[in-house]
Order: sequence, then C-alpha cells, then structure tokens
Amino acid sequence: MGCNDAKETNYPTLLCFFETGNEEQKDYCIKIKDSFQHERAIRFEIKSSPGVSFAVKFKINGKIHDIQESFDPSDFAMNQALEKMYKILDENKK
Repeated sequence: MGCNDAKETNYPTLLCFFETGNEEQKDYCIKIKDSFQHERAIRFEIKSSPGVSFAVKFKINGKIHDIQESFDPSDFAMNQALEKMYKILDENKK
C-alpha cells in the first residue's frame, strides 16, 4: 500500500447499485460517473448484487446520503442527482 492508497480511502464515494442483468441501469450508473464534474476528487463504486434494487448513494465522512432511490434515466433526474452530490461536497469542505 502506497502513501496515496490510505488517503484515497477517505475520498467521498459515489455508490451506484443496479439490478443484476439490467444493462439500462448499469449504463445510467456509468453515465452519472462520466458526467460528474467537481473540484474535489471522489471515488466511484458501481456494483450489482442479487436482490439489490437500483440506488444512487453518496458516502462522505462516514455518512451515507440517499441521492436517487428509484430508477429514472432522464437527464433531469441525473442532473438533480449530480446537484445533490455537489451540494453535499460543498457543505463538507475540509
């Protein structure tokens, strides 16, 4: 483990869960990741597990925030999700 590895675990993390086999939800998670633009660096985790519903969450300072709980692939919903995460980042500046 290098010096930066320990620090990287403290980065805020975008958690995007998609239903197993649902390519549309997976593509949406990737689209959110690719659209994320903020001055602060974050980590991304996109994953699928049997029985897990779609959800977008944001983890910062040990707290998990619900960002999007139902699947809505619209640009409007994605922009709202991004704005929520940007606001959380701005409120939690170190």
